[in-house]
Amino acid sequence: MNRRIAVAFVCLMSFFGIIAGRLVQLQLVEAGQWRELARRFQEGTVTIPAFRGRIYDRNGILLAEDVRAISVAIDNYNMTRPDALEDLLVTYLKISRTTVRERLYRPGYFTWIARAISPEQAEALQKAAREVGARGLIFLEDRKRQYPYRDLASNVIGFVGVDGAGLEGVELLFDKELRGTEAIWSFVRMADGTQIERRQIQAGQPGRDLTLTLDSRIQHIAENAISRGVRTYKAKAGIVIVMDPWTGEVLAMAQDKRYDLNNFQSSRAEHRQNLAVVWPFEPGSSFKVFTMLAALEHHVIALDERISGSATYQIAHHIFRNADGREYGMVTPTDAIKNSINTAMIRIAQRLGEERLYAALKQYGFGQKTGIELPGEVSGYLPPVKSWSALEIGSIAIGQSVSVTALQLASRVAMIANGGKLVQPHIVKALTFSSPPTRIVSEESCRQLTEMMIETVRSGTGVLAQIPGYTIAAKTGTAQKALPGQGYVKGKYVASFEGFFPAEAPRYLILVVLDEPGGREYYGSETAAPIFKEIAQQLIALDRIPPRP
Repeated sequence: MNRRIAVAFVCLMSFFGIIAGRLVQLQLVEAGQWRELARRFQEGTVTIPAFRGRIYDRNGILLAEDVRAISVAIDNYNMTRPDALEDLLVTYLKISRTTVRERLYRPGYFTWIARAISPEQAEALQKAAREVGARGLIFLEDRKRQYPYRDLASNVIGFVGVDGAGLEGVELLFDKELRGTEAIWSFVRMADGTQIERRQIQAGQPGRDLTLTLDSRIQHIAENAISRGVRTYKAKAGIVIVMDPWTGEVLAMAQDKRYDLNNFQSSRAEHRQNLAVVWPFEPGSSFKVFTMLAALEHHVIALDERISGSATYQIAHHIFRNADGREYGMVTPTDAIKNSINTAMIRIAQRLGEERLYAALKQYGFGQKTGIELPGEVSGYLPPVKSWSALEIGSIAIGQSVSVTALQLASRVAMIANGGKLVQPHIVKALTFSSPPTRIVSEESCRQLTEMMIETVRSGTGVLAQIPGYTIAAKTGTAQKALPGQGYVKGKYVASFEGFFPAEAPRYLILVVLDEPGGREYYGSETAAPIFKEIAQQLIALDRIPPRP
C-alpha cells in the first residue's frame, strides 16, 4: 500500500514538475517570442502617403495637387454578412464581383479593397453597410492625385501610382521632393480580432511644391496646333517646343500623343512617352545651319563669294542630289541656306574638313544629353570622326548619318538666336545654375547666320511662315527616314521647321517636327512651317508683341 502511494506521489510530482518546467519555459525562456506573437496578433500598422507637393506652371496655375480621399479595407475574420458586403462593394465601388470575392474571402485581419476613393463614395458605402448590419469594413484617410487640366502637358508632368510614388515625368524625377514623409496608423485588436483602438503614430510631412517653366497658355496653344497639324498632314506623330532662347526655359513641350493623367491606367505606353527627349531622328536640312555656323567661325567662306550649287555632287562612289534634282548654278552662302542646297553645303563642309566639322558639332553639344530635368532623355548620335567614311562629311553636313532629339535641336538653335551662348534647357523654374550660359561662338557669326535664316523666310523655303510686320529667322528641314535593315525608305520623311522671332530681338524660339507626314505635302516648308506660323501668331497676340515700325 505504501509503495503504491509512493509511486502515485512520484507521478504526481513529476506531472507538476513538467507543468512547472513548461511555465518556466513559456514565461522566462520563450517569453519574448510569445509576446511578439501576441503583439502581431493584437497590433498592426498601415502606412498612408503624406500630402504630395503641388505642381504649378510659371504663372502659378495649378497643374497637380493631392485631394482628400478614403481607402477601404476589410477585416476578413470578423466581418458579418459577407453576402451583403459583396453586393455593396460591387455596387458602390464598381469593382467586379470576381475581384470582390477574391479580396473578401482572403484569410487575414486586413485586406485592401479599394484605394483613394472619394469621401462621398466612402460615406455612401459606410451608411449602406450600417443599414444592412454588415460589419468588417475599415475606412482610412488617404490622398488622391488630381490633375485639373487632365491631359495638358501630360508627357512632361507624368503621374502618381496608387502607392503615392511618381511613375512618369517630373512626378518621377522629383518624387523624393514631392512626396514628403508618409503617415503611419496603428490599430489594436482584442483576442477575438475586434478592433478597439486606431491611432496615428506618425503624422507625416507634406511634400515640397514644384514650379515649372511651362506656361500653360502657351502649352495649350502648342498642343492644339500640333494636334491639328498631325491630322491635316496625316503624320504619324508631331512635336512642338517653345523656348526662351536667352535662358533655356522651356515654355511649351507639346505633342499630339497625350493622355488623361486622371485616368492614366487606360493609356497606352507609346502615348506616355515624351517624344521631345526620347525620340532620336535624323534632322536633315535643319542641321545645315550648324555646318554653316562652323564655316563662318573658321572663316572658310566669304559672304559674297559663290559656290557651285550643281544638281548633283559625287563623293567616292556616291552621288548627292539637291531636292527635286534642281540645278542652282553658282550661289552665295545665303542662297545655300535659304534654298537649302545640298551640293553647296557639302562643298562648304569639305572646306572645313572632317576634324573641324566634327569638333564644332561636338562643341555645340550634339551626341550628348542636354541634361534637362526629365527622365529617359537620350543623347542622339554623332559618330566619332575616326569612324567616318569618305561619305560622312557630305551626309553629316546636310543632316544625315547623325541623329538628334527635338529638345537638343531647339536648344542648339537657341545658341544662334542669343548670339552664341550655349544655354542649358530646363523645365523646373526654381532650379538655379552656378554659372551663366557659356559663349562658344562669336556674335558676328550668329548675326551673319541669322541674316541667312531671315532670307529663308523672306524669299526661300520658309515663305509659308511669313507674318506681316514681323521678322522671322528660320530653317526648314526634310529628312528621308532610315529604318533598321532597310536603309533610307522612299516616302517616309521627318519634316521640321525651326525659327525665332522677332529676329532682331528674339522673344520666342519654336521648333515643329512631324514624323512621316503622309499626304501629298511632306516637305518641312509645306507642313511644319504653317504650324510654326499658327503658333507664332498666337504668341504675338498673347504677348502683344508690336510689329516693326
